Amino acid sequence: MPIIATGKETMHQSIKSAFAAAKDSGSQDGADPAAIIDKLSNDIAAAVDSYVTSITVVINPGIPVATAGALGPAAGATTGPGSS
Repeated sequence: MPIIATGKETMHQSIKSAFAAAKDSGSQDGADPAAIIDKLSNDIAAAVDSYVTSITVVINPGIPVATAGALGPAAGATTGPGSS
């Protein structure tokens, strides 16, 4: 069951940008620490959510089987359902 996750670098850059924005906001006079933490946590949650929801799990349905029937032997796969 291979897992395809191609967005790791995008997530990394998004989190890095979130921290940079928090740093810039925190250096301003009168910065609101609670608002900065709230925005930072929302930005990180969005980056992780985007990464996790972009993951594809590939499941190959069935297993190979060999059968013998009225028309002679045949090879194929089971008819079990697969999902992704």
